[in-house]
Amino acid sequence: MPDDADINDALQEWKSEMQAEHADAIENPDPDADHRIEGVTQVNYRVAFAYDAESGRLERTETEQVDELSDPELLSCSCGVRGMTRAEALSHIEAAGE
Repeated sequence: MPDDADINDALQEWKSEMQAEHADAIENPDPDADHRIEGVTQVNYRVAFAYDAESGRLERTETEQVDELSDPELLSCSCGVRGMTRAEALSHIEAAGE
């Protein structure tokens, strides 16, 4: 059975390889792929319900937006590169020449 040091070393090596691959994908985008920067964000709503005794269900009665739309912290490209900071996404799209 491997000891914890071996497992930790293997994990660190894997992380380094993944980080290098990620950096390479950012700086050397596939010239044949479509490139569009995108992200996912969430806007929260407070939702109120009323109980409908006849149907035995809760029915939505009102919604109130409780925060504003904000830009996500991590961005992706439609070509498949994920988890980019804004600076990395800018570098990627500039390298793609689009």
